[in-house]
Amino acid sequence: MQKFGNIIAFQSTTPPPVNQLPTDPEEELICPAVIIADGGAAIRAQSGPDSGSLRHQISIQTVARECKATGPGGGFTLKVGVEGRVLAGPAGGSGSHSATLTTQVIRNGQVLARRAARVGATLSSNQTGADFTHVEDNIVVPPGSGETEIVVSLGTGGADPVRRRRR
Repeated sequence: MQKFGNIIAFQSTTPPPVNQLPTDPEEELICPAVIIADGGAAIRAQSGPDSGSLRHQISIQTVARECKATGPGGGFTLKVGVEGRVLAGPAGGSGSHSATLTTQVIRNGQVLARRAARVGATLSSNQTGADFTHVEDNIVVPPGSGETEIVVSLGTGGADPVRRRRR
């Protein structure tokens, strides 16, 4: 029975030596998880110090990633998706509400890639909330050793480096 399986798999009754078996670069690739930075999961716009003065809040709800190996050595391209929500507060109303979403790829404390984009939604007078989605595509991560992290954060400008939080 084993010989029959070998004929189908290898076109021979005996398998080739282990070092000659084809390898799939995708199998070697461990796609890093997406981390939401400390304090970067949501931003709030308020007109005063109490909760009744909240105009709107923008928050990250879900994150996802997809990695594709670019060849041997561990390099890959990355796609990061973020779903979020804009909520109107008691002091808020209709209009366009946005924030800067920053996506960074960090290895050994060094930023390998950084992208910033405006995300948000427009609320009509009868809406209390709306969803948004954003995808950063074709982020190139070069081969290298050490832990690689994908960090996302919401902010008003996106210029400050983010502090990481495991998720």
